[in-house]
Amino acid sequence: MEKKQELLKPKIDVVFHSIFRKGNERITKALITSITKEKIEDIELDNDRYIIGKYPEEKLGILDLKATLDNGTICDIEIQLADNKDTAERFLFYWSRIYSGQLVKGDDYGKLNKVIGIIILDYNFEKTKEIERISTKWKIKEVTTGKEIVLTDMLELYIIEIPKVKRILEKEPNDKLAQWVQFLDNPNEKEVLKAMENNEEIKEAMEELEEVSKIKQLRRIAELKDKAIRDEKNGLRHATEDGINIGLERGRKEGIKEGIKEGEKNKQIEIAKKLLKEGMSTEKISLIVGMSKEEVENLKNN
Repeated sequence: MEKKQELLKPKIDVVFHSIFRKGNERITKALITSITKEKIEDIELDNDRYIIGKYPEEKLGILDLKATLDNGTICDIEIQLADNKDTAERFLFYWSRIYSGQLVKGDDYGKLNKVIGIIILDYNFEKTKEIERISTKWKIKEVTTGKEIVLTDMLELYIIEIPKVKRILEKEPNDKLAQWVQFLDNPNEKEVLKAMENNEEIKEAMEELEEVSKIKQLRRIAELKDKAIRDEKNGLRHATEDGINIGLERGRKEGIKEGIKEGEKNKQIEIAKKLLKEGMSTEKISLIVGMSKEEVENLKNN
């Protein structure tokens, strides 16, 4: 009897983008709808936004999921698995880059479309630790008058916290967003299997996950990413402990900063070296780990 293939973790970016890719608009639309609660008639996915598709000849893409909705709204989804203590700053930077990138020199500001930023966190966000909800929605609002006045609808940000999903599903097992988040966190959980009975899109996403989990190249990259993430989290924990032991605020901050910097670089180098040994091209490795082609080339001689 053939052993069933172990499922990859959908929350690892390369797996996430292989599931919610061009051609899988239906499940991607369902995921976004569960977050924004807005009806979406149509959705267009960027053809270069997935990492590895069903076929070996498909090229590597970049690591955010970008979708254009039927009303012109641009939706961008990021996954952050390790807390680098700069969640808000990083998130706003991503959003601003997409918003401003719509225009070229000489374009009128009226051509700008609304941008919805969604970030899925595998840790508790400090600013919302007292909020039980799995998702929070952010806009720019006037605060001095006490009135609900939104400056603009062009900015809309959602923060999704994976660690809160268990509590939500215990109280609301039919919550569609919680079902999706549980699928991303661990598709083997009984709550996901239960959700598949009534949620056709999650059932479809599970079938797609089973298919992409069979791709050897994707499995290898996902395993390396998973290990790198675990190492990064461990490095962040030790960096924090070292900083605290110094006993000074300056020392704590510097310890964390240096720990993060060193950990991220070591993670890149470790993955790049392993992929080089497996014969992957310099260009693909550069895209996966975020190193320049020259840096990857230099590793060949070390």
